[in-house]
Amino acid sequence: MTELDTKTFQAVVEILRTAKPLFVSADPYLPVWSALGGAFIGAIASFIPNYLIAKRKERSEKRSTTLQLYSEIKATIEIAKHRQYIEALEAIEKAFLANQITEYSFEVQVPDDRYPIFKSSMERLGSIDIQIQVKVVEFYQLLEAVVQDVKPGGLLNSAPAPLNKFQEALRISKLTRQIGSEILVAIEKQYPECK
Repeated sequence: MTELDTKTFQAVVEILRTAKPLFVSADPYLPVWSALGGAFIGAIASFIPNYLIAKRKERSEKRSTTLQLYSEIKATIEIAKHRQYIEALEAIEKAFLANQITEYSFEVQVPDDRYPIFKSSMERLGSIDIQIQVKVVEFYQLLEAVVQDVKPGGLLNSAPAPLNKFQEALRISKLTRQIGSEILVAIEKQYPECK
């Protein structure tokens, strides 16, 4: 039995000697490469979920901001249409051109807290598409110019105004409505469910 044990032992030693090159590398940098590989895999494993979460949040913020602005712009256009502000300016222009009047005052009561969604979206405005973003800023700037003209104490009512001031207000009002409509169409293409 001792002889068998010695033969078995010698066979095991011979197998280990033969298999040793499979487990032990002559490359002294193998542990370094293994550590770097493990660190890289660990970094990728933690980066990918965080990246996906950030992208999802970004898409959600873009959609939310875009649709909120869509609603406010659409409501603004509808209110102006319902109250016939542009038609009133056109009627005043016609009266000037027909020599019925030489000056006129036009006043619209405007709330102090205008455009709450636009104002609250200023920090997130950069998340929406650049083409829409540019038009949104242009829309609100032109709209504010019209508001400044027609609100109490504005250009069209602080003193009776001449024809050219009304024509300018009319031109800006029509341009504002056109840009607002373009914004709505662009957003509806992106998010058909908001039509």
